[in-house]
Amino acid sequence: MSEIENQRTIQSEYDRLKPERDPYLTKALEAAKYTIPSLISNDDQTKASVKVYTTPNQSIGADGVNNLSSKVTLTMLPPNQPFFKFGADMIQLKQEAEANGEDANEITEKFNNGLSMIESELMEDIESTSDRVCLGETIKHVLVAGNCMVVDVLKDGLKYYPLNRYIVKRDYSGNVLKAITKETVGFSALPEDVREALIERLKTKENKPDLEATDCTEKEFDLYTQFLRTPKAWLVSQEVEGLPIEKSKGRYPIDVCPFIALRYTRIDGESYGRGLIEEYIGDISYLDSLSLAIREASLAAAKLIFLVKPSSIVKVKDLSNTKNGGFVVGNPEDIKALQVEKYYDLNTARLEKESIEKRLYRIFLLVQSIQRDAERVTAEEIRQMVKDLEEALGNFYSILAKEFQLSYIKLKFFHLRKKKKKAIPDLIRDPNIKLTVTTGLEALGRGSDLNKWSIFLDMMAKFAQSAQLIGAKTEPLANIVAASLNLDIKGVMYTEEEKQKMQQDAQKAALMDKAASPLASKFGDMMHTKLKDNLQNGQQQPTEGETGQNG
Repeated sequence: MSEIENQRTIQSEYDRLKPERDPYLTKALEAAKYTIPSLISNDDQTKASVKVYTTPNQSIGADGVNNLSSKVTLTMLPPNQPFFKFGADMIQLKQEAEANGEDANEITEKFNNGLSMIESELMEDIESTSDRVCLGETIKHVLVAGNCMVVDVLKDGLKYYPLNRYIVKRDYSGNVLKAITKETVGFSALPEDVREALIERLKTKENKPDLEATDCTEKEFDLYTQFLRTPKAWLVSQEVEGLPIEKSKGRYPIDVCPFIALRYTRIDGESYGRGLIEEYIGDISYLDSLSLAIREASLAAAKLIFLVKPSSIVKVKDLSNTKNGGFVVGNPEDIKALQVEKYYDLNTARLEKESIEKRLYRIFLLVQSIQRDAERVTAEEIRQMVKDLEEALGNFYSILAKEFQLSYIKLKFFHLRKKKKKAIPDLIRDPNIKLTVTTGLEALGRGSDLNKWSIFLDMMAKFAQSAQLIGAKTEPLANIVAASLNLDIKGVMYTEEEKQKMQQDAQKAALMDKAASPLASKFGDMMHTKLKDNLQNGQQQPTEGETGQNG
């Protein structure tokens, strides 16, 4: 292969863009050093091998990352609950219904039911995969390294790549132009035509003309996958050892990206993001040093050594050999335990350590940050603190909503339509359908509407009683409350015609009850008289059994 052709390989493009990623990878390795060192390794360690990592001197970093990861994962992919919502243009839908002479509310209800069925179908497809497990590990990388990339494989679900296994190129506005992943693959996992071409390549490269396929069964090779953006589509291709894999070539619509390059912060002009740990690396590294110093000092202080005066009559050998509770002749003043006498210095370090820990508890949303040191802490106080702390991650949630959730739903929906052989309408490309996602502490997806209705009913229950006391109308109040909650209460509240019909039905029912009351009273008197006569006749005429006994 000529030098010009070699420059066009995916591997050469990966090597060309690596220097832009190296500063971010260096920061990621430092952040992992104080949290979870096994998360990420150097770029040159691509082969599977056992690696030894240095354990941090504190566990707050790992505990905080795991805690945040679980919270964010459950927020991004809540179990058995849609976190997205397909919605239609209600104004246009009602206009079309009125033009066709149909009931707008009925058409809207049917349309929403159809969208809900598609949402449920998509959620069932998501729950059948292990995407939530992969996302949990991905969020850890995003928090520590600031970057991570996930690829959705049609049959296997999500697969993540740490920062040392991929490169990405963005424009100034943050749009991804190109991404390349690097991984290792066994020789036997490659297609047959690639294996044959690879053997011929290795014969020349390693100068082994007698090389056979059996000699390569345990070898692993670097596999490069490229995702290239074009004006109308995403192009996917793979190569190994400079050899293209023809069967891997694919094409995705431009609005359905086959991969998701996540980042913690979004900085214009940078292709990669910065991690949460990098922002607080000063406190975490300082805490690690303090923890090491206090631990070593505590071990030294815990060491028990006795000092004996040289002129003392007490022999060291006698002290060592005497059992517990035994007797030794001597003067107590001649024996003294060795003390470190660094209490105040260690106390200063301990107070500084506790101060840093409190700040990190708040950053990582750990329970220690929301429970104040008091005998009684109300549940409402804790809920408010949790809400305030969760809002601190609002920017991160917003980035994930745009760069992960929207892309994830579009990609999953694209694969679902392929499975169903396009039996489901293409809601993603339909200009009249809107796809929205919700994140944060509040209820997600259609659950947020349920929360709004609950608030609406609670507020109206309070307002209705007060409105009756002052003689105010409740219907205008309901419209004001619904508007503040962004709720459409049309079709829920009774119309004037329905109210009049209900009043008429109530009046008819009252007249019927009034007419039936005298008849019921007269019938009741007749039944009472008849029952009384029967009882009297029963007492005067004994039964056959009673007659036989008396006889």
